Amino acid sequence: MKFGMYYNKETIGDVLLVIYKSDVIPAHIEQRNDIVALFDKDNEIVGYNFLNISNSMKIKAHGQIPICSHQVIDILNCMLKNASFPLLDYLDESGFKVGQIVEMEEHPDSDHLHILKVDIKKDRLLNIVCGSFNAKVGLKVVVATENCFMPSGKQIIPGEVMGVFSEGMLCSGRELNIDGYENKKGLYILDDSYNVGDDFYTLY
Repeated sequence: MKFGMYYNKETIGDVLLVIYKSDVIPAHIEQRNDIVALFDKDNEIVGYNFLNISNSMKIKAHGQIPICSHQVIDILNCMLKNASFPLLDYLDESGFKVGQIVEMEEHPDSDHLHILKVDIKKDRLLNIVCGSFNAKVGLKVVVATENCFMPSGKQIIPGEVMGVFSEGMLCSGRELNIDGYENKKGLYILDDSYNVGDDFYTLY
């Protein structure tokens, strides 16, 4: 199951957050040792809080951790196993792919939205609705794919945008929390050194 992982000691303390469902308010929690498990109304896990995590590992992140080593997950799973909680899958892919816009048409019911076909080297092109002013055919961009987690904690869920199905999101530098892009609008444009289909965070 996909999840988002976050750590920012300055803002939330020495707590590693793991989120499975960002849009669900936990119905109840259980704490065992330094692990707080959050459950929905159906008693399914929606996330974990690993308290005092620096006692178990050093983390340099200041926000989202899009990819992490098997060693880190193994340590977390050892803690979860000792507390009798379900284990985590390995976080080998971030869900952020290098994509290329190959087709673009204007949304018939909007004066600023575009309907894009985006290549990420899957078996088919993705259909994505996007409102960025600098979108155009040929650009290489960062694609947040289905069910991946943004640095903000938002999860990308496929759905309709003004009647048109959209199955991902093209990202700005601000949405990716890239230094220097805090106040810049528009898509984060990649140069030709990036290969379509690669995981953005294995390269960035």
